[in-house]
Amino acid sequence: MNARSEPREPGVIDTHPQPWPDWRNGDRDQLRSLLDWPSEGVLFDVENNGFWYDGWGSRPSGTAAALATATRMLAQVPKMVPVYGHRYLPGDPRAFGHPVLSMWQTDIIYYGLDLADYIGREFGRVGPGETPWEPTASVEFWRDLV
Repeated sequence: MNARSEPREPGVIDTHPQPWPDWRNGDRDQLRSLLDWPSEGVLFDVENNGFWYDGWGSRPSGTAAALATATRMLAQVPKMVPVYGHRYLPGDPRAFGHPVLSMWQTDIIYYGLDLADYIGREFGRVGPGETPWEPTASVEFWRDLV
């Protein structure tokens, strides 16, 4: 779903109807929507909540100009890949060990030290305090929003 055009209620973007992406047989448009979710969430906050990333320079005065600039800048940031619902990992195939991030607009938090840790925590295999919790975001742009 498009975060900016189909909000469930004012100020909140819709969530995913099927939390596990079906990479083999899934609908291409739905998969594209999941891949676009992080950037769409940022654009939603630029448009509706006054968000502006310092690294983009001065915010343009008009909303349309701000959205155009943000869209251009977001096209240059690393892509995030959905793991489950709004939990994401960086899409760099050469990298590993990145923390799993929960991405809801510009509210981005750690959900696991890496994919294995996330699965254990999310689905009950790791209890609180069983592993040290010292995540470090490593992906340009997105780490600044954590």
